Amino acid sequence: MELPEATKIRLKTQHCILTDLILNLTDDELNFAVIPGKWSIKQQIAHLLRYEEMFFDRLQIIMSTFNAVFFPYVSDEDDKFQEVCDLPLKQLLLDFERKRETITSFYFNLNSGELSRKGRHTQLGYFSIALWAEFFLLHEANHLYSIFRMSNHLKKGKL
Repeated sequence: MELPEATKIRLKTQHCILTDLILNLTDDELNFAVIPGKWSIKQQIAHLLRYEEMFFDRLQIIMSTFNAVFFPYVSDEDDKFQEVCDLPLKQLLLDFERKRETITSFYFNLNSGELSRKGRHTQLGYFSIALWAEFFLLHEANHLYSIFRMSNHLKKGKL
């Protein structure tokens, strides 16, 4: 099993759009809940960082445990999520980039057998480590899209 080239490219680059999406937004705008009751842009970024951390931990468990089982990640049930939300934006972005480099390096150093190791998501079923990368990237893309929409609304007044 190999990691598809498209997956490799997205692991290296998909997240890079984040700084462009939030360019020229003020701290007040980044902390503003564009949709009442939903996360602000900064909270979305904090979630992405926390998700990276949790995701990497899960990869380590898959590597060391036969048929590891995982429940869906729920930020509201994660004690560390609020701690991450409280970080300054600059630190959030730096930590986000560093953790992504760790995840990317991890994936690029796996052999075929390691990419085939599986873990089970209780709602979605069994995934190879290679397919977990797709799950991770699609989850991230969804949040980047939300940030795109909120940023556009704040910059242009449209949602």
